[in-house]
Formats: sequence, structure tokens, C-alpha cells
Amino acid sequence: MVKAKPLYIFVVATAFILFQLFLLLNSFSAIYRIYTVIEASGEFWALFWFFSEFTGEIGLILRFVGACLFVSFAWILLKKKNFSFSIFRKAVLLEGVHYLFYIPFIVNLFTRPVNTAAVLTVYYETAISYTIQTVLVVSSFFMLYTKIRRPKLESSQLLGWVAIAVVSYVFALWVKHFLFNLYALPIDLTNSVLVVGLLNSTLTMLAAALILLITLVPVIRGQTTSFSSRGVGFAFILIGAYFIIYIIVALVNSGYMAFLPLTELWGITFAVIGAGFLIERSV
Repeated sequence: MVKAKPLYIFVVATAFILFQLFLLLNSFSAIYRIYTVIEASGEFWALFWFFSEFTGEIGLILRFVGACLFVSFAWILLKKKNFSFSIFRKAVLLEGVHYLFYIPFIVNLFTRPVNTAAVLTVYYETAISYTIQTVLVVSSFFMLYTKIRRPKLESSQLLGWVAIAVVSYVFALWVKHFLFNLYALPIDLTNSVLVVGLLNSTLTMLAAALILLITLVPVIRGQTTSFSSRGVGFAFILIGAYFIIYIIVALVNSGYMAFLPLTELWGITFAVIGAGFLIERSV
């Protein structure tokens, strides 16, 4: 199945590494700005804030290394039609590990003293978002990594763990962008553009995750290695559609535009691989 769609996978991998490179290059100046703010303070919470952001920077570097491995895997698949399990499992491991570096950031948000209920709500919503993302991705990706290392794993079992990882990852993407809309983006039910943005953050990615779950449940249970390509393809196209709609809303709303770099924009290319699945009725 994967070998039949190497070009689509390479497009996704290329978009992923370019986006991670953009984040990485911009993160160094951001860390330096935080350092200049807290340098003269010496106050505990300011230092803890810097520590949590610096730890996240290490995680970002590891994610970029994982992205490089993902591109290498996709390139070998495209050129040699060879599925490199060694490279793939390392990319899976690093993508999972990088989420662990959110933990100091999460602790900082849950414990940092604040003066107003509004700020406290934002901190807690942000912390809850990253906690759920971390649990979903770390648990599923670590299990997938350990299963890939087993030399004689049956294909049905491997596909089942891949399905679990994919579904968990998409649910994590939904949690990130849905809660991000609540604590960061403007909400105004009298503004039709912002209503579209809210409905998009609430429903589009969630629908994709639920379609994937329903489609892949028999695979996850080990009942079969076959699934509906159309179901998976439609779900992936919905993921790409979320980011396309976000960009359209951002073009007419400055609040959305201000946070555009914080969305996983590489996810637009899910629509590409989704189109690849729709070409065939089933696999």
C-alpha cells in the first residue's frame, strides 16, 4: 500500500521538514528575546518560564532531526521502492520523544501564579491541550516504535499499531487546534467569518479523526488488514481542508493571521495523500 503511493508520501515529508525548518530558524531569536526579558529579573517563575521554553527548543531540534529521517525514508521509498523500517522507526521515535519536552511547559502553566481568572483560564486550557496531545502521541508512537523493533511481527499486528498511531495523531491535531481557537483566537458569533473559523476548528478535524477511527477499527482489532481507501482518503482530505479554511479566514481576519505560524500548516499536504487513497477503491 505504502509503496504504491511514494510520491504522495514524499510531498508530505517535504512539507513537514520545511515547516519544521521554518519553526527552528525562528525559534532561536524567540528564545533570545525571552532570555533578555528574564535576564535582569532572577525571579523564580521567570527563570522557570525560560527553562520550559528552552526545553521546548531541544524538543524542536529533535523533531527536526526526525523530519530529516522522514524525508530520507520517503526518498528511499520513492527512488528505490524500499520501505526502510530502520529509518521509519527512528523517525517515529523522535516525533514521539519531542512531545516529552512539553512537560516543563505544561508544569509551568499549571503551577504559575496569576492575578486574574481570565489569564488562569488561558493557562489551564493551554496546559490541558498540550497534556492531551502528549499523552496521545507519546503513548501510541512509543508502542509503534517498540512493535517495529520486533523481528517477526505479523503484518496485521503492525498495521494495527500504525492505525492506532495515525488515529491518535489526528485526534491530537484536533485537540491542539480546537483548544487553540478557544484560548487564543477571536470568537464572535455575530461575525460570520469568525463563526466559520470556530466551526472549522470544532468540526473539520474532529470529523476526520472520527472517520479514521471508524474506518480503521477492524484493523486495530486485528480482524483484517483491509480497509476502505475512500474512508481514509476522505479523512485525510478533511485534515488538509482544515488548514485551507484557516488560511482563508486568516486572509480576512488579523487575529487569525497573527497566529498562522503556530498552526501545523504542513498538514495541508494530507489532502495530497488523501487524493492518493481515493484513486483506489480499497487496499
